[in-house]
Amino acid sequence: MNKQNKLIQPIIRNRPFQRYILLVLVSTVFFVLFLTSALVNIPDHDPDTAIAAPAPESPDPGVITQPEPTPGNDPAPSFEQPPEVLPTPEPVKDSICPLTGVPMEESKTRLRPLAISLSNVPEALPMNGVSQADIIYEVLIESGHTRLLGIFQDFTNVSKVGSIRSARHYTAEIAHSYDAIFITAGGSPLGYAEIREQGITHMDEVGGSRREIFFRDRLRVPGMRFESLHSVVITNDRVMRWFPEYDFPLIHDESFDQGLFFVEDGTPVNGERAEEIAVKFSSHRTTGFIYDPAEKVYHMRHFNRDFIDANNDEKPAFTNVLVIKTSIRGLPGDSDGRRDVTTIGAGEGYFINGGRYIEINWSRADKDAPYVYTNKDGSLLELGRGKSYICIISTSTDMSVTFN
Repeated sequence: MNKQNKLIQPIIRNRPFQRYILLVLVSTVFFVLFLTSALVNIPDHDPDTAIAAPAPESPDPGVITQPEPTPGNDPAPSFEQPPEVLPTPEPVKDSICPLTGVPMEESKTRLRPLAISLSNVPEALPMNGVSQADIIYEVLIESGHTRLLGIFQDFTNVSKVGSIRSARHYTAEIAHSYDAIFITAGGSPLGYAEIREQGITHMDEVGGSRREIFFRDRLRVPGMRFESLHSVVITNDRVMRWFPEYDFPLIHDESFDQGLFFVEDGTPVNGERAEEIAVKFSSHRTTGFIYDPAEKVYHMRHFNRDFIDANNDEKPAFTNVLVIKTSIRGLPGDSDGRRDVTTIGAGEGYFINGGRYIEINWSRADKDAPYVYTNKDGSLLELGRGKSYICIISTSTDMSVTFN
């Protein structure tokens, strides 16, 4: 035994032999680590799972399904690539207001709008709520004055509108073209007759029809107290409180279609310049519009001043201005000088948008139909998305429109 040790010890103490032993040990350690890593990364696979899986049910014939992959032909899984990211679904497009083409809550798109008759004389200034109307009509009445008709699709955010004035038979016809709830403070004899004959839903402060929605704001005009004239307003809290209690529908019939078409930019192709507009209604009543190229809207001027809304101290802004030419004449036998304005039939007019104007045609088939606007080639007119101001003037030479 001692003889064997004497033979082995010189070998062990030999430096080349020590290096060889160390190299073997290090190689063995690396091989074990590599083998362990490989075994850890092998994916689990239970062959009984695929065999025991039940056969798929017959697909619903109305559902499109993808074919199941063939076992054994799947590509090897890659653990270096991130998992598949599903595409983000497209957002649901907002519903569109039928009067402006601007997005609004879907539940409000089928509401019957409010059509509110508004004063338009200096004594009634400042006005409330005009900037919040979706469409404003201006039309001649007696004594060379004009009256406004504001069309509101969604009244929930309008705090106050006024001053409210009386109906005329042609403003009732315009309101009816929108299937609107017509709101007035009084009316002419022909106005009341038109409302009855057409079955127009009517809220009247003076006539006592559901007067609870109205409010007499006798301090509305600064420095003046009106016990009746120019003090009548309507507020959204009263509308929200009382309308559900009334016995008329608040929603359009499914067949109703306002028939207006909108695009993002309604500037007329090849239109003429219209940065300043003057619409003459009578010898002492002209409404002006000035184009704001930064905002791409028109602001109204009347009585030689900017129109300011008392609700928010803002100037009403209109993307579209339309001028309709029709027959306007004195009402036979009316001692107060009231007018007869034709709203049925067809005629010509102007469409103004984006600092440009073109000539257009308008038509309305009957008293139950909406207005239809077309280009001169007969194609439907495309309005710009936003609010509209519509002026109704006579075909006679005492009314006119000028552009600059």
